[in-house]
Amino acid sequence: MITRERRRFGSEARSALAVQSGVVYALSVREMYRKYGAYKLGVVWALLEPIMMIMVFIIIFGARGRGEFGFIDPPLFILASFLPFKVLFSQTLQGCSKAANAMNPFTLFRQVSLFDMMLARILLTTVTALLALVVIACGLAWFGFDPVPDRILETLCGLFLIQAFGFGMGIIFCVVGSYAKEMDKITGLINLPLLFLSAVFFPMTIIPEPYQTWMAYNPLVHPMEMIREMWFAHYTSPVLDLEYYAKWLIGLWAIAMSSYRLRWRRISAP
Repeated sequence: MITRERRRFGSEARSALAVQSGVVYALSVREMYRKYGAYKLGVVWALLEPIMMIMVFIIIFGARGRGEFGFIDPPLFILASFLPFKVLFSQTLQGCSKAANAMNPFTLFRQVSLFDMMLARILLTTVTALLALVVIACGLAWFGFDPVPDRILETLCGLFLIQAFGFGMGIIFCVVGSYAKEMDKITGLINLPLLFLSAVFFPMTIIPEPYQTWMAYNPLVHPMEMIREMWFAHYTSPVLDLEYYAKWLIGLWAIAMSSYRLRWRRISAP
């Protein structure tokens, strides 16, 4: 009798997970067509957008004749820095913070939650970033560069860590935005300063003291430096502290999930 009950509850749990997976997949497909369906290039634009953005910065840095960033060629440095921050962090933050705006057609569907919409947008962002990474890496390899990370699994872990931070911030901004609509404007404004304060366009090895220590207080510096250190084996970060970053990430997610639990029904209400 106990075994039969366990099987029944286990089947219900798998069914619930399967339902949520199907909902997230369907929402991600809808988001893809909503975001790129108006363009003639269609889904291809999902790849062209980050590729063109990165190529512009590669041309700018190459045109200035900066040579190497002290340890690596500019195209490889931009690929390992700009793509994780601009696509995985920034787009995840903006997508989650504005997820409530996309919930209007689904307010009467009990199976669709605000968190599902956020997961769908993150799934689309992740797939776009990985495909763009592969395409750009193949292009750089064609021109004689070596874009393959020296430690692939650790590099992927760094990409996950910076996206997790954007996810947590996006949840908080979404909750706060339900009280003040001005948060949508603030989300766009903070991206530019964070772009320069998070060591995206330069390694921390070129920053002198005491500015190096001051910049290390920014938690986003640490996953950026981790990605570089894992991607390029000959680079050693002077400030990388994963324990410090883990404390920030845990605290951020504690605030994010607590605020989401208190407010998500109100945000999703028609």
